[in-house]
Amino acid sequence: MSEPVSPKPLLIAGATGYALWPANTLEATLRCLELPIDGIEIDVQLTSDGHVVAHHDYRFSADHTRLDGVWLDAASGPLKDMTLAELRRYDVGRTRPDLATPLQYPDREQMDGVHVPTLPELLAALTAASGPRRLLYVEIKTDPQNLAEAPAPELIVEAVFRDLEAAGYVDHAKIIAFDWQVLRLSALRSPGVMTAHLTIPAALAPQAKLDAEGRSPWRDGHDPAEFGSEMAAIKAHGGMEWSPYFKDVTADRIVEAESHGLRVGPWGLALGDDVRRMAELGVYSSTVSGFDWGADLD
Repeated sequence: MSEPVSPKPLLIAGATGYALWPANTLEATLRCLELPIDGIEIDVQLTSDGHVVAHHDYRFSADHTRLDGVWLDAASGPLKDMTLAELRRYDVGRTRPDLATPLQYPDREQMDGVHVPTLPELLAALTAASGPRRLLYVEIKTDPQNLAEAPAPELIVEAVFRDLEAAGYVDHAKIIAFDWQVLRLSALRSPGVMTAHLTIPAALAPQAKLDAEGRSPWRDGHDPAEFGSEMAAIKAHGGMEWSPYFKDVTADRIVEAESHGLRVGPWGLALGDDVRRMAELGVYSSTVSGFDWGADLD
C-alpha cells in the first residue's frame, strides 16, 4: 500500500512521544492520539511465550524500572527470556529520582502503574481512535551481533505480522529496522508492505563492528561499498525509504535519494525548528520525540 500524499511531511510521534511521556506505552499512545499527528512509532521485542511487546531495549534499565514497586539495582535479564506475565510485574512509568546525572528529558511526565504493552493492545487503541486512521511505524529490534540478547528475526517478524493482520492494520503500518534482514523478511512475509531502511548516524558509523571481510552485518549483504553508495545499496535491497538521523539529512542527500526513487524519513527530531528545516528540505516524514505540536509548528 502507498502512504497518503500530504503537502507537508507526515509527523510521527517517536516511541509514543518519549520526551513527554514514558516511551512505548499505552498511556503515551493515548496522549499522542489527542495531538494533530499522522502516526506513532514504536520499538518492539518478543517475549519467551510469543507476545510482541513495545520496548526499546533488550533489558529493563535500572534507571527507569521498578519491579513489584522496588527500583532495580541493575538491568534486568533479557526480555526475550521472560513471559508476558513476568514482564507485567515491571513498572516503566518513572525515572529513578536519585540519578546522579541530569535528566535527559526533564519535562517527561512521571506516571505509576505503567506496564509494557502488547502490540495488540496498542493496535486496539489506534483502531478505536477518532479521526483518520493513524499510521504505525514498527521498529523491529534485532541485532545480528548480539543473538543472545535480541529476538530471532524470523520469529519476531512472523509475530508482528500475525498481530497486524489480526487487527487489519497491515495497510496502515510501516516496518522499519537498522537490521536490514528484517526488512527483507518482512517483504517476503507480506509483499507490498511499507518499509524504511534505518541508517546509523554518521557520527557513530566508525563504531560499527565489521565482519571478517570488512562488511557490516546490519546491511544484509548490501554493503554500500559494493553498490557505490548507501542509497544505491538501499534501492538494490528493495528499499522504499531512507530513514537517517535528521542531522545527516542535506539537500544533496535528498536529491541522491530521490534519484534512486527513495523517500526520506528522518528520525530523532526534538524541536519545532528541526521539523521546519526538514520540511524545507522536502522530507517525506519526520519522527519526533515530542514537543508542543500545535504551538511549535504554527
